[in-house]
Amino acid sequence: MGKGYFKRVLSMCKPWELVYWWTLRLLMIGGIILRLVEADELGMYQPMQMAANLLGMFAFEICQAFPAKTFPRYFSAYFQNITILGFFLASFGGAFLNFYYIIPAYDKALHLFGCMEAVFICYELICAMQLRDKLVVPAKYITLGAFGLAFVFAAGWELFEFSFDQWFGGDAQHWSLELAIKEAGGNLEDVFMLIPLEPERINERFAIMDTMEDAICNAIGAVIMYLILRKKPYRHMGKNNINKMIEEELAKNAKENTTA
Repeated sequence: MGKGYFKRVLSMCKPWELVYWWTLRLLMIGGIILRLVEADELGMYQPMQMAANLLGMFAFEICQAFPAKTFPRYFSAYFQNITILGFFLASFGGAFLNFYYIIPAYDKALHLFGCMEAVFICYELICAMQLRDKLVVPAKYITLGAFGLAFVFAAGWELFEFSFDQWFGGDAQHWSLELAIKEAGGNLEDVFMLIPLEPERINERFAIMDTMEDAICNAIGAVIMYLILRKKPYRHMGKNNINKMIEEELAKNAKENTTA
């Protein structure tokens, strides 16, 4: 990793994208520092979670450090624009600012956006593998594959939430009033969701309601992004049409082999 690496990264993104990325990253770093100062009172879970999300906010730069023959090198800057926003909204907005607890629809809106993001990332992932392997594949199959793969990730996330709560005593499914108050900084008034809103959403029903509502929001988000990409598959349109780029490269290689 040297001058070539930094030159490549800078050539693949616009100046406003760098400003956008580093603004969100610096806010996250500031949030981590504040939570570390409060660690004795609130524990180390939240700063560690925010630090893990901060690492994810460098995904694009990390991918570009891979060897040229591996698929992560073929991600576009759009990949970073979307992923960095998802990490920021979940960690800084949801955890640091307690939006999960003080804004009623925040968790569900984030699940909807998160699955839109998942379809988008899966589209980028498949396009990257397509470029690596020099395969010409119709855009409609790429978007359908991204849609299906996103559902696998969404199901995996719900399994993670359940496992985290079951084995590590977490509150990813928002089932515990005690944990919710602790995560909200000890302020009961901020824990809107467990005062109780609806009779059917208390005690053992709360976690299953949370999971099923998350799944519904995931499905809606995935369908929305699938329809958007089906209409405008941006990496299969215009001058950035990767199928056309691959066809031209294959034709050029075939011609060179013929004349050799």
